[in-house]
Amino acid sequence: MAKRLFRVDTSVHGGELVIGTVNEEFVNHFIDKDENELMTYILEAEDTEPEDLEGPEICEDFYTWSETDDIEHLYGVYGNTEWSWMEVTDSKGRDSYEDEYEGKKFEPMHLHDREAYHEIHDGAKEKHDVVPCLLYHTVEKGGMGNFFIETDGEDFDPTKFCYSTVATNVCEIVDEVWYDKKLIDCDMSWCDTRGKGDYVQVGYFNKDWHDTREKRQADPDMWESYDWDQEEAQAEK
Repeated sequence: MAKRLFRVDTSVHGGELVIGTVNEEFVNHFIDKDENELMTYILEAEDTEPEDLEGPEICEDFYTWSETDDIEHLYGVYGNTEWSWMEVTDSKGRDSYEDEYEGKKFEPMHLHDREAYHEIHDGAKEKHDVVPCLLYHTVEKGGMGNFFIETDGEDFDPTKFCYSTVATNVCEIVDEVWYDKKLIDCDMSWCDTRGKGDYVQVGYFNKDWHDTREKRQADPDMWESYDWDQEEAQAEK
């Protein structure tokens, strides 16, 4: 059978989010300060030598907030996004977006939610690996990429599509997407957004409690709920 191409679209709200390790002096200085004051300081630090800053150094070799990301770096739509799918029959293939957002709506399985929360205190550091952290999130609206699924002639099966999210103190963002247990990369060819605002916080991150991708991938029960749903879907056919 001839191969068929399907595109999965999302809604238009999301953004970029990073969580990274910073200096404790920086966190203690800004933990009770106004968010706008903290944001202004970070943006000034991007254009200022550390020795010229009128305040604590953010972290060693700080360059920009988007590279302060050793804990998490995410870019995508929010976890409550709407999903839709359609078959791509245009000769342009993956470059065809004229009918975007006109597909069939569906509710894919939410496979899991990774937790990446921080606290405003370091009370757990005596028993856990706790580090001072910076969270920076840009709120964006617009096209944030698409997901393409190619089959060997079969119809697109919405029950085989699933996704994961990461939950933080400011938002929940879609992290990974799979179809038939195969990881699907987000195609960023059509990505055109405009900024709607920023959120920035400092605090303390417990790395022992961090629900990382590696931990999830090592979990033997990661696909248990997915397999159950597939069995039920097959039984209903």
